[in-house]
Amino acid sequence: MKKGNTIEIIAILSLSFILTSTYSVSGVVPTLLNVFSSYSRSSVEFLVSIPSISMIVMIALSPLVAKILSERTTIILGLLTAGFAGIMPAFTADYSMIFISRIITGIGFGLINTRAVSIISERFSGRRRAHLLGYRTSVETLGQTILTLIAGQLLILGWQPAFLIYSISFLILIIYLFFVPNEKTIEQTIIKREAIPLRQLLSVFISALFGGLLIATNTANSLRIPSYIVENNLGSALTANRILSLFMFAGFMGGALFGPLFTTLKKHFLPAMMFMGAIGLLFIPLSSTIYLIAVGVFLCGFAITSSVSSIFTNLPEKVPLTSLNTANAMVLIGCNLGATVAPLLLNLIGKLSTSLAVPFVFFALVFFIISAGVFLFPRITNK
Repeated sequence: MKKGNTIEIIAILSLSFILTSTYSVSGVVPTLLNVFSSYSRSSVEFLVSIPSISMIVMIALSPLVAKILSERTTIILGLLTAGFAGIMPAFTADYSMIFISRIITGIGFGLINTRAVSIISERFSGRRRAHLLGYRTSVETLGQTILTLIAGQLLILGWQPAFLIYSISFLILIIYLFFVPNEKTIEQTIIKREAIPLRQLLSVFISALFGGLLIATNTANSLRIPSYIVENNLGSALTANRILSLFMFAGFMGGALFGPLFTTLKKHFLPAMMFMGAIGLLFIPLSSTIYLIAVGVFLCGFAITSSVSSIFTNLPEKVPLTSLNTANAMVLIGCNLGATVAPLLLNLIGKLSTSLAVPFVFFALVFFIISAGVFLFPRITNK
């Protein structure tokens, strides 16, 4: 087969399809509260969120794993682990067994996570790499949406069948084995150069912080937008859910159109996206109709996802390919920590003001500052 053909690209992108499916089974929580009535609400909800913690741990360990296991072995092991552990709750109603299986599911996701990004950066370059990294982000969003929908339909049969969504890991594994050739990457050939040079470490650390901010904003929006709409009598719970779906769809579009926009705007891409995101965030609290809120939500979702894609596109330009897996791991840890601290950040802002509008204004100001800084910094340094 010709390298980089359509089927191979689809197979590579499919690795990202399940990476954000941790919360796809959230719909089982009300039923689990009755099944495990002797456990607290937080203990039951923890069954849904615990894979995120073990995934972060595995992402942190990925540079070490890369020295021991090849890319292909890691991906195969990750998909098998996520598949078998993911579906285990469908066959047991024991809390401890489900808890352990969810931890192992997160380990499987963690094994795949950095590889799903680095496999694109290592095998493709230039404009094609930018396009594919954008598509990869879209596939994550698409996977989360589809798997959440399927899990919801399976709930009709009971809470346990909902966990069967993770069996898609086996289908992805078959596609990967058949259509992605086993290539010996530079990383596998020169293992001693895995560590990131100190002069580039700061740049990667800043990228990780930026990724964490973007995902924290994204998560905060997902948590706060429905409440803002309902409590301000701007729409019903159903309307709020549709607006949230629009937010996810905007993220999908942001990833799908990232490549052309990135190659067209070039150095102006990030300031433009940050400015767009800031305007979108301000639209939400300043709008008096649900339609204007929808516009703001779309602009914000589009800008955030596009900006996340730009981080991974720029990483191969900042570090050598032999350090790319470590750099990707650092950024992914930053992104996952951003999602984790988002509720804490909202709580902190809530202590300053109880208004539901304040978080949107806060993040908008941060986005404006970043947009202005990225736009003006090169001009100031040049002078």
